[in-house]
Amino acid sequence: MKGKNMKKTVVITALLALVLASSQAFAADGAALVKSNKCDSCHKMTGPAVKTLKEIEARKAPDLFYAGSKFNKDWLVKFLQNPSQIRPAGTVYTNFLKKGEQDTVAEPPKCASKLDAGGAAAVADYLMTLKDASMKTGVAKLGEFSKAKAKMLIIKTEACNGCHRIEGNGGVSCPTFEGIGARLNPDFVYNFVQHPQQFDPKIWMAKRELAENDLQLIVNYIASLK
Repeated sequence: MKGKNMKKTVVITALLALVLASSQAFAADGAALVKSNKCDSCHKMTGPAVKTLKEIEARKAPDLFYAGSKFNKDWLVKFLQNPSQIRPAGTVYTNFLKKGEQDTVAEPPKCASKLDAGGAAAVADYLMTLKDASMKTGVAKLGEFSKAKAKMLIIKTEACNGCHRIEGNGGVSCPTFEGIGARLNPDFVYNFVQHPQQFDPKIWMAKRELAENDLQLIVNYIASLK
């Protein structure tokens, strides 16, 4: 019996090593695709974050050097095959304002990269290796919550809809809440809502001092928006 258990352990260890090696190879393929598609011409792929307003104004697309902490992998695989507009007014909305009697927002350009299923999976594997080591993990506590109470907190108290489009209504200067629960890692949401400047020192979203139960309520609401 002892010999059988040892043999089983050896087989499992070998399989895990093979899976890890395959994952690393896939990520390497993804890194090559990122380079060949010149994703770094729009996205910042390595840290640190920019520190001046001039650099912010020149930003063409969101930073990806902490993508593995920010996104859910399944969403990345789908998005990379068919990119959609997440920021209605572009990454830096002031770059797309049309001045007139009434200021309007021009249609910002969409991501032109559309990968096949295999390429999207490889790039997603690579992006998931890009982590923010300072981000606290295991902090989002998902479970039953009051959606009405959450919406009251988010819309009436915190006024998140002033910048974000929530359930079809609200501002356009920041990412839409549509599908945000599929897009973002709940632990990232927990960290970002508390202290956005941890990830982007010049971001215009305010740092918030929230009670733990209110923070978890916001995280649960956002996670529910698939």
